[in-house]
Amino acid sequence: MRRFIALMTVVIPFIVDAQLKVWVSYNDEEFAVFKQLVTAFEESTGIEVNVQRIPFEGQEQKILTACATRTAPDLARVDCAFLGKLAHRHALLDIDIGELADKIVPVALQSCILNGKLYGVPDQLTCVCLFYNKRLFREAGLDPNKPPATWAEFLKYAQKLTDRSKGIYGFAMRNTLWWTLPFFYSFGANFIEDNTCVLNSPEAVAALQFKVDLYRKYKVEPGAWKSGAIDPDMGFQNEKYAMVLNGPWKIKLLKTIGIDFGVAPIPAGKKGGYTTIGGTNFVIFRGTKHKHEAVEFIKFIVSKESQIKWANELGQIPVNMEAFPYVDTIRHPYLKVFLYQLQYAIARPVLADYPAIEDVANPIMEAALMGEKPVKEALELIVYKINAILQEE
Repeated sequence: MRRFIALMTVVIPFIVDAQLKVWVSYNDEEFAVFKQLVTAFEESTGIEVNVQRIPFEGQEQKILTACATRTAPDLARVDCAFLGKLAHRHALLDIDIGELADKIVPVALQSCILNGKLYGVPDQLTCVCLFYNKRLFREAGLDPNKPPATWAEFLKYAQKLTDRSKGIYGFAMRNTLWWTLPFFYSFGANFIEDNTCVLNSPEAVAALQFKVDLYRKYKVEPGAWKSGAIDPDMGFQNEKYAMVLNGPWKIKLLKTIGIDFGVAPIPAGKKGGYTTIGGTNFVIFRGTKHKHEAVEFIKFIVSKESQIKWANELGQIPVNMEAFPYVDTIRHPYLKVFLYQLQYAIARPVLADYPAIEDVANPIMEAALMGEKPVKEALELIVYKINAILQEE
């Protein structure tokens, strides 16, 4: 620990008598590493940090209530989809991290910018890739070291992998908008342009039609998106689903239970193989009396040294690009794929109510998957409803 603290020492030209109150929602393993970073920050700056863990589920209402009652902490870790609501409600201070901003993964940082101001700094970054079962590949006569490179190739693989008599399917998918964006982006569609939803383009129609066809026409997808069905996570763990989209958060569990799996970039469509991103950001609340100290804390957490430790101890994507060359890809070989995929990632737009957009889009997409609504008609309705929400912002 002493060696780590010495490595992490940050030169700050002042010692202050301040206590930062921070709310976080890390899991147990993440929290243990985070506490080490907090200790190193305290010892190098003299700034005391009071950390409180709050549940990830339900954090939105807790934070909104705290803002309304003026009991919010100085900082909190929030989901990137929630940042927009807080920023639009003027609950946050804009943040200046100086030249460090140039070292943060651009698509992650873009998801924190509203009207040219930075309202959060990413502390955790995720994206999705293609996970595939190597044993099922071998049984189907496919090379487990050559995952599909395009969506056309992906379909051929999925057809070879599917054996409905054994309950084995080539692919399992989720229905939500966030999980469908990689299809839209890879087929060349955009989501929002100039605060207007444009998911009714020919490219978007082709992308959603492809998802529908995987289930209805080619029957290589079992309906894992249906309520009560075996979801993609469980089906992949049970070796019934040969391919799924997933993120780095699943790697530890899959390795623990002994699944022989591989991770590959998103298959390429017309535009390439693009992913959406997720993750969390540290934000500073407007009521803080310690903005300067809060900014220094954030800068410490996302520094090169902190992110090297975070990535190598937890097997997660570092948010600071200067840490990339120091990621232990021998210990965490799958991270190499995710770091590559980040080159083909599109930032999540900062919206006042992203969950509301999911709420209107998801059931309409499900109607298309069920064959109850033509794909083009479904997307026209989605665009109409999303644009109504955007106009209210």
